[in-house]
Amino acid sequence: MTKKSRKPYKFQNIKHSADGFLSIGLEVTSLLLLVIEIALSIRARGQAGGFTGYLGFAALMMAVMGLIFAIISWKDEEAHDTSKRVGTLMGIGAVLINVILFVLGIAGR
Repeated sequence: MTKKSRKPYKFQNIKHSADGFLSIGLEVTSLLLLVIEIALSIRARGQAGGFTGYLGFAALMMAVMGLIFAIISWKDEEAHDTSKRVGTLMGIGAVLINVILFVLGIAGR
């Protein structure tokens, strides 16, 4: 049996996208605000008032800004795609969840 010659891995000095990390941070903050909003609403049995509405609106705005930064991060071609992909997928998910809850909140009145 002969041994196959294997090429060593080449690690390049490729940076990560700063906009991608910023979008991930905004999306995580948005989802945390959303969890706090839902917890407050459940605790108040649906009668939480305007404060939870403000939290929901802030979560929606953070999700939209995170998605915008994720889209902007795709312009940086010399960066890893991991943070770009995670930021974009989290952004789409967070915006969809926030919009659905926002519409259900308005329709429930």
